[in-house]
Amino acid sequence: MDLKYSAEDEQFRAELRTWLRSHLEEFRALPRNPSAAIQVSRDWQRKLYEAGYVGLAWPVDCGGRAAPPTQQVIFGEECARAGAPALINTIGLNILGPALIVHGSAEQKARFLPRILRAEDLWCQGFSEPGAGSDLASLRTRAEVDGDHLVVTGQKVWTSLGPVSDWCFLLVRTSTDGPPQQGITYVLMDMKSPGVEIVPIRQITGKTHFSELFLESVRIPLDNVVGKINDGWTVAKSTLSAERSGLAGVVELERNLARLSKMAARAGRKDDPLVRQRLAQLHIEKEALKYTGYRVLTAQLRGAPPGPESSFGKLAASQFRKRIMETAMELLGPHAVIGRKDPQAADRGRWPGLYLDARAYSIGGGTSEVMRNIIAERTLGLPKSY
Repeated sequence: MDLKYSAEDEQFRAELRTWLRSHLEEFRALPRNPSAAIQVSRDWQRKLYEAGYVGLAWPVDCGGRAAPPTQQVIFGEECARAGAPALINTIGLNILGPALIVHGSAEQKARFLPRILRAEDLWCQGFSEPGAGSDLASLRTRAEVDGDHLVVTGQKVWTSLGPVSDWCFLLVRTSTDGPPQQGITYVLMDMKSPGVEIVPIRQITGKTHFSELFLESVRIPLDNVVGKINDGWTVAKSTLSAERSGLAGVVELERNLARLSKMAARAGRKDDPLVRQRLAQLHIEKEALKYTGYRVLTAQLRGAPPGPESSFGKLAASQFRKRIMETAMELLGPHAVIGRKDPQAADRGRWPGLYLDARAYSIGGGTSEVMRNIIAERTLGLPKSY
């Protein structure tokens, strides 16, 4: 395992840290107007792109810097440590963009990639359906060729950023012949197309990050098909194979753990032996996560294919996040039920929302059950679960 960054990486870190320090002050000075939050986030991503910090791993001819994985990790680390807002178009950047770079036509790349980088088009993902989540190949949203269009009818669910997105990349069924994976097509849909109904899903936190999509005879130009008709599973596998070390996520968890330690100290509980033991265990788990991330990153740098460590990291991180938030709620005691708007809330009421939100991390991006199956089958050699 390599725990060192190159001189070029450290120079990149220093430049990024300086840029964030100066531009975050300007960003934080903006009025906190909820109605303008989406536009502010678009503007922030555009500023980062103009400075050369968006699409780091993308090829230069696609608008990126062809940067090594280490600099992607450094970007995540420094943004998390500085408390910078997350990029709003991560679905377009991390999922669709790489798929278009590999499988998209020249026209699709020229049309969509620059707008993804500048957050001019926000993207959502139309993969999951009722009854087709982990078993994605069983999807039933159907599409038929009609002249130079696909006509799509069906339903998608758990569509992240659906309520605010401009475009959606869909998996649709165009054939029922042969194995189910062979009849799937990957297509790009304008969310303003006639026949698209967006129904926000209110989460336990009160937010509406997700939505359902109801599609009724939506006409999509064949020019928007990525790859070939009935070969969308190939594009989807390419999309879903983009493994990440998760080191940036560990930094964000480190910050929450540091806040938790400070809260315990303010509450006069840090000298309680049981609390000290709990905090020590959380610090041990955080270090294990971090070094697992370094293992994944080292393998990437050596050209090795993604291994099961990424699945382990995702599973462990989601469980670790829950334990941090559960500890926070126990320390808060009766104050745990006080929300953000109450002046008596501890830490401005941040913990109850984080506690509720932590539940979602064991579902989104691959459920904990699916991650356990991957580890069992690919690492331990256990038989498949049916």
